Amino acid sequence: MFDHYFMLIGIHQSITMTTERKKNPIECYTCGLVDSLPFRCNYCKEYFCSDHRNPLHHSCPFLHSYNKRIQGTHFNDKPDNKSNLSGLRNIGNILNIKTSKTELIHLSVATALVICVGLSLNNYRYFSWQFLAIFTSAFLVHELAHKFLAQYYGSWSEFRAEIYGLIITAISALPIMPFKFIAPGAVMVRLNDRSKFGRVALIGPLTNLAMGFSFLILALTYDSYNPYFTVGASFNGWISMFNLIPMGILDGQKIFDWNKLIWAAAMAAAMALFIIGYL
Repeated sequence: MFDHYFMLIGIHQSITMTTERKKNPIECYTCGLVDSLPFRCNYCKEYFCSDHRNPLHHSCPFLHSYNKRIQGTHFNDKPDNKSNLSGLRNIGNILNIKTSKTELIHLSVATALVICVGLSLNNYRYFSWQFLAIFTSAFLVHELAHKFLAQYYGSWSEFRAEIYGLIITAISALPIMPFKFIAPGAVMVRLNDRSKFGRVALIGPLTNLAMGFSFLILALTYDSYNPYFTVGASFNGWISMFNLIPMGILDGQKIFDWNKLIWAAAMAAAMALFIIGYL
């Protein structure tokens, strides 16, 4: 599940200061806008809103370092190598994965809670690394797929834990809870293109479908690990099916608004995977 960047920002509050601006990690150093998710410049180390995060937009004193780095990443276009250079750019976009300490902390906390939910299914009685790997990967791969595709499209994209989601997931980690909810956070993106936004929403459930059907094939190949693989297939089918529900901030609503035919095909595949894996 991933959320839209603007939904995370919420209400901005403009602050006009008549004295020298104080440094505040949630206040844009240029315009004074209070932002719940500020950006820190890698060069001057100040905090900025989304409009002034680029060094070019806040007159960064280290602009020469920024320009030097940008120039170093440009390809030297030649008319006879356009197709090759295009392929190199695509590979560069895929490999140019960006993250932050904040994202790593949020993702680590969320993953730890997801692992606890997996352990709670056995009342914390014994540890099975095979089951935990399958269980946790369904969450991690889903969220990272959103992030990587959004960054490939040139969007800022990072995972953010949400306090209410963390609380719900933590409660689900209690062995006495009969129902388990995994919603520790979401990947935030900033895309205005409806088609790209729909694809970013779709890629999460698609990764679960790909892993789920792969587990089904492995279950038929390796009998000794058959219980783990069938559980992995059914669980990934459930994760995909749940996220494809066209409601609220779930992936399904975004996909349904973008392309109803693709949504229907994905939902049918998820339901089939869940039923086959469960049986």
